[in-house]
Amino acid sequence: MQLPEIHPNNQQPRRGIASVAGLALIATGLVVLAEQTFKTGWLILVALPLIGVVFFASLVRQQRLGLTIPGSLVLTIGIGLLLALKVFAKAGWAVQFGFILLVFSFGWALITIVTHFVGSKDVLWPLIPAGAIFSLGASFFWGDLSLISFVFFIVTGFGLVFLLTGIYTRLFGLILTGALLVGIGPGVYFGWNQNAGPNALAQTGIMLVWFSLGWGILTVLNRALFHKFIWWPLIPGGILGMVGWGLYIGGNPGNALSFIGNTGSIGLIIFGAYLLLMKRGLHQ
Repeated sequence: MQLPEIHPNNQQPRRGIASVAGLALIATGLVVLAEQTFKTGWLILVALPLIGVVFFASLVRQQRLGLTIPGSLVLTIGIGLLLALKVFAKAGWAVQFGFILLVFSFGWALITIVTHFVGSKDVLWPLIPAGAIFSLGASFFWGDLSLISFVFFIVTGFGLVFLLTGIYTRLFGLILTGALLVGIGPGVYFGWNQNAGPNALAQTGIMLVWFSLGWGILTVLNRALFHKFIWWPLIPGGILGMVGWGLYIGGNPGNALSFIGNTGSIGLIIFGAYLLLMKRGLHQ
């Protein structure tokens, strides 16, 4: 009975993984040995970044994108732990945990960055966990652990991820979702935090005006990316803006002019940006 022939090429991936694992174990062992010798108390934290560096070096040498995910995640979480425990040692657990999450979120974004330069096509799905982890980390790092703060950072963070991804891929659905979330997050926060309006009527007005700005951003971005004017977002945006102004005036008439001036200035900025984009489109 003849045994199946083993091709050397089929063993290359296994040999590559074994080499990477071996180098990672050697680096970890050296770090542990150095910590036992010098008793620094922090040298053991260098093990994770070293393992990440080994994975990245193997990626560059072997051109293997499969090592990108463990390499970037291990590298960034190791750096985050090291800096959080040393630089922010006296800042409290919330700030430390938030900083670790912020650095760890960059590890997910790093997967997309590396695949853009090394791979044959862009990999965008890591941006979703990157945005979620970054938003959560920003909330902890900010120091405000209230529910409304979590809503602000998470909703706005997801909105920015969808918005930037939609701008890069030119997908209108992602741009629509991102623009609305970017308006909803600040609207909920600035409308219902402790320093908001004096009553629920004024607070609801603040929230609705922020919601309307998201629809205005959608019109401007559509003009900038697709060189087309879409008018229908101005209908819900205009209705929300007018209702929001009316509610705020009814709830806080003494400060109505200041509120209309502040929010109106943002609207003027958006409208001015649209006019500039329209002029550029006419010249093209």
